Amino acid sequence: SRQEVQQQAIAVRVHHSARPMGCSQAKADAPDDAPVELPAEASLPSEEPPTEQAIDLDVRLCKVGCGRPVQPGLTRRGNPFDTCCRSCVLNPGLGFHDKSCGGAVCAEATEVGRSACSKGSRCRNRTEEHLAEEAHPLDQDYASGCAKAGVTPEALSLKVIFDWADADGSGKLDREELKSTFEIIKGICKDHMPDISDAAWKSLDEDGNGVLNFMEFASWAGPRLGLPLGLQRMMHHSGSMGTSVPCQVFGCPCESYEEGRSGMCSCCKHKKTVHLSKLSDVGEDVPFPDYWESTSGTFHNITDLHEAAIAEFQGVFDRTHLGKWTRDRTKHNPTNPRVPKGYKVVAVRRNEHSNNWRTYGYRRAELLTRLHEEAREDPIAQFTDVKSIVALREVWGARADRLAEECNEWYLFHGTHHENAKKIMTNDFRVGCAGENTGSLYGKGLYFAESVTKADEYSKPDQNGIYSLLLCRVLGGRVFHTDVLEPDPEELVRSCISGRYDSVCGDREKCRGTYREFVLFDSEDAYAEYEIQYTRVY
Repeated sequence: SRQEVQQQAIAVRVHHSARPMGCSQAKADAPDDAPVELPAEASLPSEEPPTEQAIDLDVRLCKVGCGRPVQPGLTRRGNPFDTCCRSCVLNPGLGFHDKSCGGAVCAEATEVGRSACSKGSRCRNRTEEHLAEEAHPLDQDYASGCAKAGVTPEALSLKVIFDWADADGSGKLDREELKSTFEIIKGICKDHMPDISDAAWKSLDEDGNGVLNFMEFASWAGPRLGLPLGLQRMMHHSGSMGTSVPCQVFGCPCESYEEGRSGMCSCCKHKKTVHLSKLSDVGEDVPFPDYWESTSGTFHNITDLHEAAIAEFQGVFDRTHLGKWTRDRTKHNPTNPRVPKGYKVVAVRRNEHSNNWRTYGYRRAELLTRLHEEAREDPIAQFTDVKSIVALREVWGARADRLAEECNEWYLFHGTHHENAKKIMTNDFRVGCAGENTGSLYGKGLYFAESVTKADEYSKPDQNGIYSLLLCRVLGGRVFHTDVLEPDPEELVRSCISGRYDSVCGDREKCRGTYREFVLFDSEDAYAEYEIQYTRVY
């Protein structure tokens, strides 16, 4: 009956209007000729469910599922519109709409609307004049402004909100920046959100470095806003996370196919067809390395590597050993401050931790995207002479290409004790605990070395006299290089925490003839992938 049809239509529209934020919808084609509008402040959804009197069975509804009528008229191709407005198409299921949605005309609308800013959420021009002249991703007229300006619009996501809050472009949020965006966040959430107390901020700042990186912000905002992360475009820049194509022959330690004679792998002599990617059907947002034993789901495995891998890491140790003494060796080895003549690798374990790897992968993708966008006006200096990387290229060959040179991604050593190594591989690094064993010449951060001899200064033996080092993937990004004898640690920390830099290179090799150290101030910039156990040779 007509009454039953009306009741079904009411139920459909009420269901879609009550859809929770963040619910995924298939995107539809945006109206090509949506009316333009005057600049307006960001409008957050506050629509009441439609009543029976509001239903017109002859009106076609938006195919996104919002329950609103479609835009009247035809597209440039002559087809009727099947969506209500551009904002609904850009952010399906979130309840955001243009003021001209469904053909409505605002009382204050004129023939001229403003264009969108081409820099979107990464715009750093926050003057009142600029914000009035051009629309940005949190403005109601942003989608139509993008169409007018010919700009690709950014869908609302946690990353868009984070980038907008990051007014200085440092890639991190301090407490004041978060407060400045808090009203927008509360408006999107629509529920009461308490102010950020000291205790709440401490909980948010997981690694204790005084600022929030994107993943710390997303862990807090995600459950409250229900928005997507917004990392798809960034993963495009990060490629495949340096995955390789390992040999699938049972027991073969070959981690990557290298072209040899007659199509055979030059490393293991097996044919190319048995070197298969295990990630082809997994569909991970952050793909796990192909040479790992686990490549999907949630897991934490410590894998003992074969004798061939031990021999390879022995080669890396030999190539990065330097017979140079520093005061740190005496400080941390008071009973035997002599510099070893060499080292003997006795075991290598690979840390396969899904959650820590995803966190690192998101951070890597974010860093690659930011540096890519800044490259035209302010390219970074690439450190291609890092000794550990040079050694790995000589030993691994093509497998060393798994790193992203464009964002200064390196493998570096971190000296520690076996028990601490296990804790780091399980729980990740923590900046709040940094400097307790290594000092703080360049500020309180995470210290890494390109030379095994420098990292060995901080290593401690177990009850059997076996020492441990971690070989970590490290994101250097934009590096603050310093070769002064007495650096200002506060300046270095500030330049990375709230400034334009991501890490510090303390060059004592240049000013003292000893070693270079690399310092991070964000635990998500490092992933402890290998624990290498060894003995000292005198």
